[in-house]
Amino acid sequence: MGEKFRLWIPLLVSFLSLALAGVSAVYQFSESKRYSSNTHQVLINSAELAKYDLKLLDYKVLSGDADMRYGELNIQLDSLKQNLETIKDVDPTTLPKIDAINYQVYRQDLNTVVKLSEDATNNMRKDRTKVAGDEDELDLDISTRPQFDATMKNLKHVLNQDEQGLKQHKDLYNINYAKVDFSN
Repeated sequence: MGEKFRLWIPLLVSFLSLALAGVSAVYQFSESKRYSSNTHQVLINSAELAKYDLKLLDYKVLSGDADMRYGELNIQLDSLKQNLETIKDVDPTTLPKIDAINYQVYRQDLNTVVKLSEDATNNMRKDRTKVAGDEDELDLDISTRPQFDATMKNLKHVLNQDEQGLKQHKDLYNINYAKVDFSN
């Protein structure tokens, strides 16, 4: 009986090792799907927060007093930058292919939104020869407000496209970039 038992021990250990490896693989797959799902929701939330910041920027400029300061808009610009930093913390190498391309496209779009929002705000500063400061006066006249509003509308449109594409699980690259014709 002892000899048979010794033959079964390696088989039993091998079986337990295989079972443990299988459980580990299922757990890894489950965690990967959960991370992908969480990342997907983070991207959607990010788009919603960025749209809110753009709406608030636009509202402040369109309804602001002539003596508005840069610092009043810098709050939203900082919020947009923090949003982008949060998105940069996502590890795209752990995402499935479609989520990875959506992450890259959205991150690029959000980066563009941040830069163009900063540019549009800086272009309204009365003195653009020095580094922007919270006390800088803004030039809010009949020409700068509509121009700022048009920029914000274009940026919100980009974010709306991204958000809708993400909610519908579509490929953002195909929505935003594949249609671009560079033949001209």
